[in-house]
Amino acid sequence: MFRLCARSIFLILLVSCLLSACKRSSGSYSSHTPGSTPSSNTSTTPNVSSNATPANTAPAPAARLSFTRPALVVYRGEHFTYAVPADWQVAESENGIDMKSPDERIGATAQMLRSAKGTTDSWKFLYNSLALVGCTNIKGNFRVDLPAKESAYPGLYWEISDYDLTYTDLKGFARHADFISAVCNGYGYYDALLQGFATVPEIFDEAKTWLPVVSSSVNANDPNNVAYQHQVIPVQNHPLDNSGLMESWREKRLSEDRIAKAQREGMMGYERMVSPSTGRYYNMPLETYDGTVAGYRNPDHPEEILNPTEPGQ
Repeated sequence: MFRLCARSIFLILLVSCLLSACKRSSGSYSSHTPGSTPSSNTSTTPNVSSNATPANTAPAPAARLSFTRPALVVYRGEHFTYAVPADWQVAESENGIDMKSPDERIGATAQMLRSAKGTTDSWKFLYNSLALVGCTNIKGNFRVDLPAKESAYPGLYWEISDYDLTYTDLKGFARHADFISAVCNGYGYYDALLQGFATVPEIFDEAKTWLPVVSSSVNANDPNNVAYQHQVIPVQNHPLDNSGLMESWREKRLSEDRIAKAQREGMMGYERMVSPSTGRYYNMPLETYDGTVAGYRNPDHPEEILNPTEPGQ
């Protein structure tokens, strides 16, 4: 499982039954609900309380990977930049992006819904999104509520939860999924974010070691041209004019960015690299590091060694 934090809450997110693109504008979002907000003892609701691990669901001790995770190629689409295996199929809309394997057994997805009329909560939004594309037998296995995040609206906060769930897709195939759902209610409207992945049940444990990297890789090329408008810091009328002080702060930020980049890459198990010849970016799994050449080989050109990237690239 993965967590939605300050860096990822502003990713644009999408959900579908087999991760097929759910293309719709925020104004056309259906008001379908599963009747009422499920309680913790219903079949369609996660059965644990906030920040708790349910009985018999404690994670097993980490084991050595018995497979090699795929290298992820970084692409720049019409609306989003994202990282996926080279042979995956990708569909974009202004509201989000859908990414799936050629055999459709695996997929990751991300989307944002903005200014929908009414109110909702994270579970209802997730449930509705699946039901709207024809999914059935939607069952939450457990939920972890994450700390609320301040929104761009004064006094309003994002409600964020991480759900492990199962369902049957439109084609009748069973799916095991992990989604983070976030909603912000206010002034008679709500914004919602969804990010996650789904697989056929037999490969879920293997896929969850790298699919969070795919779903969290989505970033808007231009936030002003997609459903979600990023928070901005107003321009100051009188910026501080002290080149020495500003340079020291710049160096401090660079150092902090490098530390943050290394921590994130270590946690996710992927390192961002770039081809010195083509400039193409790759997210390389740590287990593909080749000690004989002290680096990562380019998946497209194995004779070439990839270069590390700077923070922000």
